[in-house]
Amino acid sequence: MPIPHSDLEQAFEQATTSLAKGEMQRALSYAQQALSIAPQNADVINLVGVCAMGLGNHDAAEHCWLHAIELHPNAIESRYNLAMHYADSQRVDLAEKYYRQTLALAPLHGAAWARLGMLLASLKQALEAEQCFRQALAIDANDAATCNNLGLFLMTQKRDGEAEQFFRKSLSIAPDDAKTHSNLGILLARMKRHVEAEYCYRQAIRLNPGSAEAYTNLGLLLESEKEFIEAEQCHRTAIGLMPDSAEIHANFANLLATLERTEEATRAYQQAILLRPDSAITLSNFGVLLAYNRQDVEAENCFRQALALTPNYPLARLNLAMLLLAQGRLAEGWPLHEARYHPDLPAPDAPMPDLPYEQWQGQSLVGKSLLVWPEQGHGDLIQFCRYLPILKEQGAAHITLMCRPALITLMQTLEGVDAVISSDDAIDLNRHYDFWTLPMSLPLHCHTTLDSIPARIPYLNVPESHVAAWSSRLPTSDRKLQVGLVWRGNPMHANDAKRSLPSLSTLAPLWMVDDVQYISLQIAHTDAQTSELANARQLINVAPDIHDFFDTAAILKQLDLLITVDTAVAHLAGALGQRCWVMLPTYRTDWRWMRERCDSPWYPGGMRLFRQAPHQSWCDVVADVASSLREFVQQQ
Repeated sequence: MPIPHSDLEQAFEQATTSLAKGEMQRALSYAQQALSIAPQNADVINLVGVCAMGLGNHDAAEHCWLHAIELHPNAIESRYNLAMHYADSQRVDLAEKYYRQTLALAPLHGAAWARLGMLLASLKQALEAEQCFRQALAIDANDAATCNNLGLFLMTQKRDGEAEQFFRKSLSIAPDDAKTHSNLGILLARMKRHVEAEYCYRQAIRLNPGSAEAYTNLGLLLESEKEFIEAEQCHRTAIGLMPDSAEIHANFANLLATLERTEEATRAYQQAILLRPDSAITLSNFGVLLAYNRQDVEAENCFRQALALTPNYPLARLNLAMLLLAQGRLAEGWPLHEARYHPDLPAPDAPMPDLPYEQWQGQSLVGKSLLVWPEQGHGDLIQFCRYLPILKEQGAAHITLMCRPALITLMQTLEGVDAVISSDDAIDLNRHYDFWTLPMSLPLHCHTTLDSIPARIPYLNVPESHVAAWSSRLPTSDRKLQVGLVWRGNPMHANDAKRSLPSLSTLAPLWMVDDVQYISLQIAHTDAQTSELANARQLINVAPDIHDFFDTAAILKQLDLLITVDTAVAHLAGALGQRCWVMLPTYRTDWRWMRERCDSPWYPGGMRLFRQAPHQSWCDVVADVASSLREFVQQQ
């Protein structure tokens, strides 16, 4: 006797109702009841597959959907579900195949277009992925999820303005979607719109207090704003919500490392690595912490593990380079140091120029022309411009040095350079060059080792006429030594808080040394520093009259000694062959000053390094400098 059709409809409806309520086992029972009534019904077979998937029985679900397609070649939803299953299980070829089959049968299946777009985006097929997202929105312009996903895709393409438009459109459709608020916050943070980003993260937390992602992102934002107390609270909350997240533990470790809470940071990194031992990012960051704390063997091990996992990871390559260079292992370090301008770095030290000629890789320059492009700080060019006379001697026909305006006149004293041009003026770039290079790539291509550092000092100079022009502005005394002082670097430098002294008053022990006249070469960067200089009776402040490094060089030529922190003036004194004492921080000491040494192979003879020992304050370093200065005065 035939079973009434109404029984099939009832079982099917009960199954779908239970499914909507999340009652998976009950839904499967009703679906199987419907299947017993209509064993070849494509919709029923598809529903059984959906219920099986909900219960975690992936093989049974896949079998159902394949069976439905076998029985009914036009089974659209089974194809779509099968495609999603394959996408979730990383069988991308099969996923793409069934998404495309779904769309061939149902060109207006907006969800399939959107899912195919997500799949293609993950496969880096950007053009077609975007077309799929836009096709999905052409079918349903009010699909908030697809607007959000298109925003995420555009973020990966660095089309931030368009991404923001789609995130905001998604929120106009679904204003209570915490995930989209969080995504928009990430975008706005990247665009440096921190106030708006913070609002988005707090909205995401308000809508979903259990969102560990929103808490950790807010923590990262607050950390960038130096709101460290609340940042730590956010990271701890995120860990409480998602204790098995390696990324959240790693974010917390980065904060603790910034706060120099080394033991806690170490534990947090170790926990992150335990949860995800294949994270090259975390291994590299942990290596940085170890390197900063002079655990060089362990740091190198971390960097090399990171590179074993991700051989082309630029930050790990750069971190390893700086460790090796600091150890004097220059031949190993220079090739890795080229990662400093890799476009995938979060903030490349040397953004690559767009030039129509080849980057020099060490080929013969005999009869060739070379453009030297500026990078990083003033001190970097002062240190590495020493290679240009060597290139000229090796046969380079023409060398043009581009530099920042403050260095132009000084660099015109460098032998072997045919033209010096300003980075603010592209005039001479119309001529053809055979090659271009960055200054800090020159040691690599010149095969520099610790024993072969070019040290023909001085390699920069100042004409006597310019020295004389400054002599009348400086004090003269037969009894007193003339000592220049610089105690702060560029505040925009990433490590300025560590390498600069807290204030001029830190140098107070120097005032107790007899027979010394102090000359301030310190450029004031803030009103507070200007006021500090104005009230410093111990100093003759010539900085307001300094226009460029050529002026600074003329002053240095007339001093007996320069005492400075790690900043460009130290390199200038070294390049001029002037006596210079450099005060170095214990934390994040720049690689070029190497480890432990009290001298510099880059500036032999006239440079002395005063290193802050672990747990020492700057007062301890200054006390050492004052004692050495007193001895120096007595020897004169």
